[in-house]
Amino acid sequence: MPDSWPFPLAGFSVPGSAESRGRVRVFALGEVRLVVLSLLEEAPKHGYQLMKELSGRLGEQYQSSAGTVYPALKQLQKEGLIVSRTEQGRHVYRLTGEGRRVVRGEARYIEEIWSRVSAFQASGRTPGPQAAVIASPLQEVIAAGLLAARWSAGDSDREDRVRAILRDTAAKLRTLINKEGS
Repeated sequence: MPDSWPFPLAGFSVPGSAESRGRVRVFALGEVRLVVLSLLEEAPKHGYQLMKELSGRLGEQYQSSAGTVYPALKQLQKEGLIVSRTEQGRHVYRLTGEGRRVVRGEARYIEEIWSRVSAFQASGRTPGPQAAVIASPLQEVIAAGLLAARWSAGDSDREDRVRAILRDTAAKLRTLINKEGS
């Protein structure tokens, strides 16, 4: 595998790379906020509870940090999706009505995230050198996806179309893997 990996694999760090520090990047851009929302849908929690729950669900390969959870909480508050109240000296976060609507609207994607996390944890595997053969086309998909995000920003119909294409692509790859075997 090249020393300088050309892109971050969504959901994973390259094993042995300097940035991985032995850990695995589980969530792609924007997924932490959805995971946090889904955990808060279950019950109100304070930040440390969220970190412990993430670490518990994801196992030893994932180390949740304040640098991941608290910025997500701050952003979610700014967006009006959660509120906090001080209880016993801790900020306890809970969903707002808008937060619940987002969780319902993104339920399928949230389910896909948790499903991917479960499958990854069950496999005990991380991407290896074999991932290098798809680096170039995957980089093209990521670049096109980012351009499509800019093109669709603020237009819910366009955003829905882009999400549908990306999710369809992911589903087709999972179907291929499931049909052919791993």
